[in-house]
Amino acid sequence: MKPEIVHRIKIPIVADNVLSPQVHYGSVHHNEPVTGIYFNTQDELYGRITFENFDSLKICRGEMLPIDYDWATHERGVWIFKVENSQWLLDRYEYEKKHYGSSYEFGGDVEEMKTHFNHYIFSFHDQFIEVIARGFWFEKSDKTLFGKPLQKGHPFSTISDNEYSTFEECNLKYRYWINETSKKKLINNAQFCTQTIMEFALELDDKVRVDHTLTLTLDKEGNVMTHLCGYFGNKQVTFPKIATIEDVKPYLKKYMKEVFERRLKMKK
Repeated sequence: MKPEIVHRIKIPIVADNVLSPQVHYGSVHHNEPVTGIYFNTQDELYGRITFENFDSLKICRGEMLPIDYDWATHERGVWIFKVENSQWLLDRYEYEKKHYGSSYEFGGDVEEMKTHFNHYIFSFHDQFIEVIARGFWFEKSDKTLFGKPLQKGHPFSTISDNEYSTFEECNLKYRYWINETSKKKLINNAQFCTQTIMEFALELDDKVRVDHTLTLTLDKEGNVMTHLCGYFGNKQVTFPKIATIEDVKPYLKKYMKEVFERRLKMKK
């Protein structure tokens, strides 16, 4: 096993270095708080960290990080860290692979835990919070975010509330929405978590439900990758660039033909 190495992650929000955070874990029912870390900021506002594909959580007392870190090189304002060669992450991967394998919750590909998940450490006064997740996002507000919905533009929110365009195949129609955020900003934000570029919803029997998404991620070397994903998050096609609607259409039109043929057999 290679030695664990701590890397700094800097975000434009700095946690208060005296006040303790609140940590909430659980599914959202009846406006309950979203799983995440809720904290006061250094500029006397309120912050929230939420997680993409949340896997594990540890909360410990202590002033020092649980892994050796050269404080002599520390950068002021940094309070988030990522652990390279994490033994905890490896243990979680081996557990998930042994017990769930191809039925792994997040899209069925447990190998993604090794390639895209991270072991994060969030450092507060006399305590630290460790999380394993695919990514995280941060928010700030002049009012507490505990129990509040995700803010507008949050990467985990749907973009299908905006205006949409359509295309047709086999008498079926697809609606699609395009994220209006600039490509430069999406790429920058992808260092923290997956970014949604487009959402797609097939119109069937007067019902519209998002069943495909086009997402943007960065690989370990920082290269841009976009993925056409199905309803359960499984990757169907990967593009080594920021894909366009024209790149995606052939795959969705093929799916539309399959749906049309199934419905024909079912006499719908």
